[in-house]
Amino acid sequence: MRSFLFLLVVSILISSDLIRGQDTNPSQSPERMSETTTHVKIAAVQIQGYDKGEARREGYDAADALLPYIGRAGEDKAQLVVFPEYVLGRIPVPGPSTAKIAAAAAAHEIYVIVGCWEQLEGESFANTALIFDRKGKIAGKYHKTHAAVDHFEGTPPWSKPPSNRDHDWFLLNDPEWIMDRGQELPVFQFDFGRVGILTCYDGWFPEPFKVLSLKGAELIVWINGRRGSVEDFIVKTAMFQSHVAVVTANQSYGSGTMIGEPPTRILARCPDREESYSVATVNLEKVRKIRTNSRNFQQRRPDLYGDLVKPLPKRRG
Repeated sequence: MRSFLFLLVVSILISSDLIRGQDTNPSQSPERMSETTTHVKIAAVQIQGYDKGEARREGYDAADALLPYIGRAGEDKAQLVVFPEYVLGRIPVPGPSTAKIAAAAAAHEIYVIVGCWEQLEGESFANTALIFDRKGKIAGKYHKTHAAVDHFEGTPPWSKPPSNRDHDWFLLNDPEWIMDRGQELPVFQFDFGRVGILTCYDGWFPEPFKVLSLKGAELIVWINGRRGSVEDFIVKTAMFQSHVAVVTANQSYGSGTMIGEPPTRILARCPDREESYSVATVNLEKVRKIRTNSRNFQQRRPDLYGDLVKPLPKRRG
């Protein structure tokens, strides 16, 4: 009888340990979980917050306008909601604005990607895309790598900033001349797949899309803050050539917020120049099949592409 009771207690303890251990089992890591995710629902929001050179407004926190959309995406069972470039304005990270986003992300157990001007040490700042995970933690950052400057002097065009301008002038009129530019193109592991991020002008270069794809990105999020439209032909080209799904978000004074999957299908798009919300389900199983069976990946000729990383020759005169 004692032996039976001993064995019974041991079996109960082992069973309870196994149950508790499920959370730490390597098979439940984000990498392993993403392998079993075949579809992911994504929301993209076209909304206006802070503009490119806009100073902080007294009593206004752009995060407040984003919170209902995080809630809506959560109710729609979306896994990720995407907001535009620098929509939160100039903020400390972490800070009051990020605390609100974090709480909403945790409440709805959803990933959030949103842009801001991140205040760094001293007078330094970066054009940053923040990633909030399902628990509300800031799980990653992407710093814009290509500066979209608006003013220049001399030749060749766009190569030199205006002279005789102080720090405050650049802050208000052309902040990307003096921002801290990102120095890498990271790929982030979400629990549903691998995600790369680009910001506005980054997407006008074909190389970042290709680099992110070659580093394993299955989905590229391209956030924007411009008065024109995010170009669907760039989105379709990136999806076709790089074998990735693409999600874009623009501020509502512009347009082109959309969700697409390869080879060239736009699943949802917000109406032009108005605050709007779109949601669609991306077939990740299809994306992975395209990537696995890609002839382009196998027939690349890196030995011919060296000129892509060489600086342009200096022009005379």
